[in-house]
Order: sequence, then structure tokens, then C-alpha cells
Amino acid sequence: MQEKPWKIALGTFNQAKREAVVLGAGVEPTCHAVPSGVSDQPMTEDETIQGAINRAKNVLQAVPEAAIGLGLEGGLTYDAVHAKQWYLFSVCAAWDGSRLSIGRGLYFPIPSAIGDRLLQGGGELSQIIDELSGTSGSNHREGAYGLFTDGRITRTDVFRDAVIAALTPFQSSLYRS
Repeated sequence: MQEKPWKIALGTFNQAKREAVVLGAGVEPTCHAVPSGVSDQPMTEDETIQGAINRAKNVLQAVPEAAIGLGLEGGLTYDAVHAKQWYLFSVCAAWDGSRLSIGRGLYFPIPSAIGDRLLQGGGELSQIIDELSGTSGSNHREGAYGLFTDGRITRTDVFRDAVIAALTPFQSSLYRS
């Protein structure tokens, strides 16, 4: 592991994502909102991953004194082969200016009606979760994961795991050749 904390730039001000970086990396990131370059609600794995990569690269450019830029993106994907089910998942892209690492969090099944509504242009998942939970800004707190699991898993939890996965190749000597 790295001997001293490094400066991490995070491509959002979202509090659930910021807390995920604090828990996963052990440092307070410099937050800076940058565009993802993808739709507000990514509906495929590829689009979600590309959004995370874009945020990581954009934030490192915006905060050049950082050692690494992180882009965190949540998205949905449909498993048409096995379960015929919509899944919510999280991605963290880590970019140091020359190397890219991608970590993925838990793939969590969501009700089919919600996935179908989003696919038909029903807004963003956060809007639906706010509607179902009677709250606002749930995507800055527990998110859909918290609603579906009654708080046993939160948005911060799944992004924390993605952050750890994405940063590990930069921190562990086992990845160096």
C-alpha cells in the first residue's frame, strides 16, 4: 500500500459518493463537479463505465494538483440472458494521467417496473426513489439500495467497494510488474 495519503479529486459534489471515497480511500477528496458526457441515467454497462471514465479524466484535468481522479457513476443494465432482470450497479474509474483502473460494485436487482419505466424515458432512478420513499435527494444519502434493503445496504456502501476495487491496482505492489 502507499505510505502516505495522496490527493484524490472526485468528479462530483454528491455526498454519498464523497463519503464512499473517504471510507474506501481513507482521505477526504477534493470535490469538483465535471460532466460525465453520458445521459443523466445510464441504461447500459458500457454507458455507465464511459461516464465514470469521463468524470475521472475531466476531474484530474480540473484539479491538476491531484495524484488521481475518480469518477463514480451509477447505472442500470438488463440481464436478457439469465434472470431477465434489471440491475442497479456502481462503477468507479481511477485515472492518474496515464493509467486507468475500473472497479465495479454490487449488481443489485431492482423491480422490473422501475427499469421498464426508466427505459421508456421515465426520468432518473433518483426521482423514482424519491417518489417511492416520500423523500428528496435520496441519491445523496442511502439511495435505491437503502430503500430496497431497508437500510442494510446503502449507496455509499456499494460505491465504497467500487472505489476500493479501482484504487487497488494503484496501491498494491502486487500489480506492479
